[in-house]
Amino acid sequence: MHALPRLVCWWSGAVILLGSAHAETTRPPATGTDGKSTGVTLVPGIFTTELPDLLNAANLRLSLRPHFGDLIDHDNLRLTIGARYGLTERLELTGETDAYFAHGLNNASFGENLGLSRVQFGAKYQFEDWLQPYWKTAAGLKYSFPVSRPPREFTSEFRVLTPFLTLAHTWETRPEFTSFVGFGVNFVDRARPRGTSSGDYFGEHNWFIKPGMLWNHGAITYTFETTVASTLGFADDDQYQVTLRPGLEWTLPPEFKFHAKNRWVIGVALSVGAGDLGSDLGAKVRIQTDFDFKRFLSKKATAWAAR
Repeated sequence: MHALPRLVCWWSGAVILLGSAHAETTRPPATGTDGKSTGVTLVPGIFTTELPDLLNAANLRLSLRPHFGDLIDHDNLRLTIGARYGLTERLELTGETDAYFAHGLNNASFGENLGLSRVQFGAKYQFEDWLQPYWKTAAGLKYSFPVSRPPREFTSEFRVLTPFLTLAHTWETRPEFTSFVGFGVNFVDRARPRGTSSGDYFGEHNWFIKPGMLWNHGAITYTFETTVASTLGFADDDQYQVTLRPGLEWTLPPEFKFHAKNRWVIGVALSVGAGDLGSDLGAKVRIQTDFDFKRFLSKKATAWAAR
């Protein structure tokens, strides 16, 4: 009876609100090593790989992403709140947290539970000359850890420190194609008792490699990501996991968004995984829009001055 609403909630995406502390809310679409646009819109959950591109210096991007599938599966609704800030032309800082609250549609009353479950901080530095002009490169660091005492199903077991390196190359003969590859290591430390949610981690230190490709075809960007992760070299019982993730992102034309000036993007992705973490087959749909707070405030100020 609940199959249709379950699918709708699982596949419903977050609306992401974007703001700016500088002249522009967002930078133009990501560019390749030859300066041509890759068309990457970076919808969270659809495209998961870190690319070398950064926000413009002094730009701030805020994001808000509700997990609508929780309305069916859990008593509480998760809300991922994030921020990216271009500290310089070469350095970007990021922060993210998962909040939760009782949505009132199941067993718990609305607002009965409220709190945070996870916090993540990160930084990414883009190299100016290394491997140029063939590859655009960047290195970064992320640190994620659980906080407070959230519901069991939202509690991560681990603190995770992840240094990574990412490279991207736009083809000279076919500039609509961009190849990329990411490398990294997850240093894992148990923070909670066993039996809570472990996410995508083995419970051991592990490394990963993420090669893939983008095809920018007008308003549609096709993506293909491959992730190979393993505990080889860190544990006696070597474990592996392989995930394939094809997807696409479609930037809506004006007539499909009622001629609104802000950008709307619909993303669709399939995920096929196999290995020691288990087999998985899934699909996701996300909807993203951006909103320029600076432009909004400027219009308000102009209207107020005209009175």
